[in-house]
Amino acid sequence: MPDLLYLSVRNIFRNRRRTGITVFSIVVGFAAMACFGGFIEFSFEGLRETTIRTQLGHLQIYARGYSQHRVSDPESVLISEPDEVMARIAELPGVAAVTPRLSFSGLGSTGNATVNVSVVGVDPEGEEEFSDFETLVAGRPLEPGDPEAGLIGDELRNGLGAEVGDWVTVLTTSFDGVINAVDFRVAGVVRTGSKEYDSVFVKVPIELAQRAKETGDVERIVVLLDDTDDLPALQPRIEEMLLSFDDAFETRRWDELAGFYDAVVALYTGIFTVFAGIVGVVVMFSVANTMTMAVFERTGEIGALRAIGAPRSTLIAMFLTEGVGVGLLGAGLGVVASWLIAGAVQAAGGIAMPPPPGMSQGFQAYFSLTGDVLRNAFAVTVAATLVSSVYPAFAASRIRIVEALQS
Repeated sequence: MPDLLYLSVRNIFRNRRRTGITVFSIVVGFAAMACFGGFIEFSFEGLRETTIRTQLGHLQIYARGYSQHRVSDPESVLISEPDEVMARIAELPGVAAVTPRLSFSGLGSTGNATVNVSVVGVDPEGEEEFSDFETLVAGRPLEPGDPEAGLIGDELRNGLGAEVGDWVTVLTTSFDGVINAVDFRVAGVVRTGSKEYDSVFVKVPIELAQRAKETGDVERIVVLLDDTDDLPALQPRIEEMLLSFDDAFETRRWDELAGFYDAVVALYTGIFTVFAGIVGVVVMFSVANTMTMAVFERTGEIGALRAIGAPRSTLIAMFLTEGVGVGLLGAGLGVVASWLIAGAVQAAGGIAMPPPPGMSQGFQAYFSLTGDVLRNAFAVTVAATLVSSVYPAFAASRIRIVEALQS
């Protein structure tokens, strides 16, 4: 086996120019695949954190039965005493914020225009951590002790024709079915990045939302963690803690609530799969051409090896090892090239990207070369070189000894 490896390495570098061209093509394909995968990973991370920190949090806690009765009987699945629950969860290490919310839909009006709005009542003090991905374009954020202030989305401002300082009336119905209206003064205008969300977004103090729905309860408790990667470990601890209360609760993770995120992930994953397949085919043809030429050039050597008793399996193993060796060399250099490209993009401040469909602002793109991204690119590259070496290896093993020695 050591002799076989040694011979394979010697054969790889026998024709250095051809090997260099083949390795270069592998490096280019690997770097393209890794950088594209890194861009997709960066996009996933940005969309994930934006979704979590502007809307959903990492974990949402509801009264038991919320999923079944939130439409038919929403009042029966409210949380009546959230303070103790929030206090105990906030003590857990890794929890950044715990805040109550009460959401409802209605009609917002300034007197000049009336549009549909989606109102979320929040605790201004507990919402500070959720403002990281909200861009304040005018006015100020919500502040504790200001029960009649509110924030609106940038697109909603255009729809209502409202500016900072204007009063907005929201018409809705209470849980008892009674028509009710509340007023708030626009304290600020924010942009979350999603045009659709910004066109209906209203954030008010939870006391104002409770007055609109004529209740003192909350709809859900939102938990935000320091790090998204901590969710699998913290969720069981939070659920175990909830069992100690008299009231029954249910929990839902952010990824169970983010249907749009799942759709984007599925789309981008499909695109990457097609791209990786194309790169794999290019690598296969490149290596297959190199290995086929090597077989033609070394026909006499193959005949000599067969004449002194080398079995066909040895020839097959030798050429497969050469092909995989070229793949490993190209993939290894591809990792280095990918890191250099990602570092150059990082140093340049990213790549300016236009706003994605449905978004209101562009962003700076980077390549997030995670372990999974590099492993996937490495696996595709090595597998492609192995597959492309199979036919030349078997072709070499089938050459007749007499014909080979005469060549």
